[in-house]
Amino acid sequence: MLPFLSDRSRPQGHPLLEVLPGQPIVHTRVVARGTWTVTARGWVLHSRIQLLDGDAVGLRDARLIGAVITTAEMLPDGTLGLVLQDGPGRPPDLSTTPRRLATVAPWRIDGPRRAMLQADEKGSLSATPPGPPVFATPETLAEFSASQPSGIEQRLLRRARHGWLHPGHVVELLASAGALEDEEFERRGPILLSRMLARGELRAGFVTDGSFHAWQLGLAETIEHIGAVWTAIGGRSPGPDTIAWFEITEAGQERLGLTGPQALPPGMSGYDSPGVVGGFR
Repeated sequence: MLPFLSDRSRPQGHPLLEVLPGQPIVHTRVVARGTWTVTARGWVLHSRIQLLDGDAVGLRDARLIGAVITTAEMLPDGTLGLVLQDGPGRPPDLSTTPRRLATVAPWRIDGPRRAMLQADEKGSLSATPPGPPVFATPETLAEFSASQPSGIEQRLLRRARHGWLHPGHVVELLASAGALEDEEFERRGPILLSRMLARGELRAGFVTDGSFHAWQLGLAETIEHIGAVWTAIGGRSPGPDTIAWFEITEAGQERLGLTGPQALPPGMSGYDSPGVVGGFR
């Protein structure tokens, strides 16, 4: 084959595609406007329809969740392909691995710090590199560090005394406190966790083989990760093994010794949480 003909059919790369390999998939969402596939680092592929080995991707598709991206490439016609391998904890299925997730143009990939890569109907690319922090600005970190525990945060700390926390526990307590709309969970959930991390009451990490392993990340990077991934997954969907696990620290234990339900005004133990619209903010 002549070289120029070979180049026309050769897969294309891009720096923003190069960050995808190694990332597990943690969530898929399907609505009338299209399909979203979300990675553990908060990268989101959105397109009209996505196919896994020729079959349409579904909501919380078990075939995808936990699989790890090994290759990401685009064909000259704009078709995007992700090669997937079973990740740790997933039983291998030798008849279907490696799998291929594909979508035709147009499609869009959004990443942390407002990074973006998209292909239009003709396969032409446009991109925006990552910018400054969105959830962990210096002003926000200072505000979180100087904050005082809300009622929901104290409830979370008490729960953390008896086991590791995950975002699903935050969703549960927000719902019991009256949160209704997905936007409210998406806004308030990361703020609650970020405030507790900034005050040193929790540490973030992952759980494997029944043990907690703290991340070796700075506070700003951890908070940016939580906000980016929660926003990518959306609403009340985050749960165990989607964003992070959290362990109470010595400072968190001390906080529980100094405060408790009796220190809160009557009727305010569940709803004096940051992000509430109205008089209880």
